[in-house]
Amino acid sequence: MKKPEQQWETGRFVAYRLAEPPAEQAGEPALQGFVLRPRDGGPALRAGFSLIRQVVDAGAVDEDLVFAARAWLAARGGRVLNLADAEGRRIAEGAFTLAGLSSPRPAPALRVVTLCPSNAEIVGALGAFARVVACEDSSDWPEEVALRERLGPDLGPDLDRVAALAPDLAISSLSVPGMERVVTGLRVRGVPQRVLAPRSVDDVIADLEVVAADLGVSAAAVCEDMRKEREALRAGRGAGRRRVYLEWWPRPMFSPGAACYSNELIDLAGGVNVFADRPGASVEVSAEEVVAAAPELCFVSWCGVAEARLDPDNLIQRPGLEGLAAARAGRVYRLDERFSGRPGPRMLTAARIMARAIAGLG
Repeated sequence: MKKPEQQWETGRFVAYRLAEPPAEQAGEPALQGFVLRPRDGGPALRAGFSLIRQVVDAGAVDEDLVFAARAWLAARGGRVLNLADAEGRRIAEGAFTLAGLSSPRPAPALRVVTLCPSNAEIVGALGAFARVVACEDSSDWPEEVALRERLGPDLGPDLDRVAALAPDLAISSLSVPGMERVVTGLRVRGVPQRVLAPRSVDDVIADLEVVAADLGVSAAAVCEDMRKEREALRAGRGAGRRRVYLEWWPRPMFSPGAACYSNELIDLAGGVNVFADRPGASVEVSAEEVVAAAPELCFVSWCGVAEARLDPDNLIQRPGLEGLAAARAGRVYRLDERFSGRPGPRMLTAARIMARAIAGLG
């Protein structure tokens, strides 16, 4: 199934990304420009979103547009809206929560759709996967996913099919940029949803508890297991911290930023993310910036790529990284994205894998 071209949608508009972002917002982090095409065929409008501010033509503003701007921000780690029209008039501003983006029906939800792998794993860990009627294509745990209807990729599932399935609850995500396409599309179609976008282990534990409440089950056991595992990792790490570069994609190069759960996983392993000071959850970096950051070891954990296909030599031999000491010393390791890239009940496995590599440095 081909990923949809639109970036997000409202009841009145479908937003497509522009090749060039708005010049008047140049330099703002995570900046994207959009053309908003009306569903009724009227004149197109414009919008520009960044982590600092979101600017739209006045004629586009309604509750759906405010929701879309919040969803776009949340998918990049933002939690503060600063929305204005093109004339500079304030429309909406202030902190928001993921609960405010959710629209669940009263519990218990008996027919469930999961729309990213970590959410399927949350339902599985809660012992309620029998209620899942469909999921997106990347889910591979629990084993029962093999028996469920597949809806397409997590960044572009068949939302019309989701609506036709009439679930009591769709569990969606804003943990990756681009997922606002799914969350806004579900809202337009009137599908009840629980939106998750955790930025820490505590957030994942809270997500387990809120989904358990939606399903009418208990999360106590799985949450306690996660807390114990986290404490064991803390107790086992050394006093110092090794500088870590975690690569989510090789071309262009992407790494977790300040608003990402990966920072805690790296910390629990005994490291520090070399790009932890960069705004946003996912940041594009250059080869020059990676070399300048001087990581002591690197992990390749490319989104959607199986562990066996991860290639440390791709980073070691990459043009522009000739001055990267960690690469020259061969300190580049595979990190299974099923653990590092899925903020769910199995995420601490990524910390254990990194901890072994860090401990091996002596």
